[in-house]
Amino acid sequence: MKKQYFSVFLITVMVLLLTACSGSGESAADVSIPQNPEDVEGDVTVWAWALEANYLEKDVLPAFEEKYPNVNVTIEHIGVDQVYQKVSAGLSSGGSGLPDVVQVENNRIHSFTDEFPDAFTNLSELGYDEHEDEFAEAKIAGLKDSDGNIIAMPRDLGPVAVLYRTDIFEEAGVDPASIETWNDYIAAGKKVLEQTGKYFLGTDGDGILRIMMQQQGSYYFDEDGKLDISSDAGEKAANILQQMKDSELITYTNNWDGQVAAMKNGEVATHPGAVWWSGTMIEQMPELAGKWDMFKLPAFEEGGTRASNDGGSALAIPSESDNKAAAYVFAEFATTDVDSQIKALTNRGLFPALTAAYEEPVFSEEQEYFNNQPFFKKFADIVPEIPAVNHDGAELEVRSVMGSEIEAFLLDDKPALEMLTEGEKQAVQQTGKETTE
Repeated sequence: MKKQYFSVFLITVMVLLLTACSGSGESAADVSIPQNPEDVEGDVTVWAWALEANYLEKDVLPAFEEKYPNVNVTIEHIGVDQVYQKVSAGLSSGGSGLPDVVQVENNRIHSFTDEFPDAFTNLSELGYDEHEDEFAEAKIAGLKDSDGNIIAMPRDLGPVAVLYRTDIFEEAGVDPASIETWNDYIAAGKKVLEQTGKYFLGTDGDGILRIMMQQQGSYYFDEDGKLDISSDAGEKAANILQQMKDSELITYTNNWDGQVAAMKNGEVATHPGAVWWSGTMIEQMPELAGKWDMFKLPAFEEGGTRASNDGGSALAIPSESDNKAAAYVFAEFATTDVDSQIKALTNRGLFPALTAAYEEPVFSEEQEYFNNQPFFKKFADIVPEIPAVNHDGAELEVRSVMGSEIEAFLLDDKPALEMLTEGEKQAVQQTGKETTE
């Protein structure tokens, strides 16, 4: 009898433990979103960092509260690393202590869902599918699970172009309109170097490699998550980088601050980078107003794709949230309200993923800092052309590997093609992933 009682006791304990580990969050399938905004009630906690936290608190919240008066939202400003540490810890403990909404970068989403497939709420079940066509495919594709369900709402993104110094180009006699391919870019760089002594670009990591691979519709991973660094696209990018290095067009800027300094001090004539660089430039190099402009990324062959992306985040609802209806309407409002997107751009320098925002007048306005050109409209025109790629859960590990390889390529004279193959071997060892070959 004692054994029987003990067995019953063990089963009871196990059931209790499993119930505790399963969390108390309501299922998305059981959530109903009231049609009347005043019928939506609840307390919502949001974790976000830096500019996005300010956007949500100062730009979104006042307008949201007018529409949804019975939803109480608290924005917690937390550093990006702390957000990810707390989310990882919360998911590891079965969802304990997580907020109702959390900011997550596109390249981080799958680092969580690979380990915790049910980490975030299936937003397609709550109706967010109706907004899918309002965003560029390159953005929304990276925010879906393996079954095609949306698991995070797109907020901002980083279309890429070449930022360039108009005065340096004029001094060297280079017409930016003549640069259509990477070979044209190299030829222009040689002319700038010869005429002005300036480097043509600087880099502090593997960003330039990722940008060049994505514009070819390729990336560090294929669609199945296999490593694809030494692909044809990778080799084409590496060959261009090798030509740039051999022509002494690149300077290694060491880190973020070094890259900013190189641009501010006139050490480089161009910077292939995302639109969000504009905020840093206006803030940290105001004396260069009117001396910067942009042109599209050079193509690998005439008529080829001249678009890529670098960066961008989204808003996800952890599955353990007990306030999914209130959390959903807040995140939906923050990602689909056009007026809020414009405030994100004008007040914070955050480029919206919502394509309807691009029709607003501010996008066509001439920007004094950027050579009195419609700077944001030029970037908006790039968005539909950005190829979608796979931001696998192991991306950050691989980026760390390739960052070291880029450094060896620039400082230790490692050949660019060897940089690719060695980087892929190290990525295999570090992630345990297979390659496409």
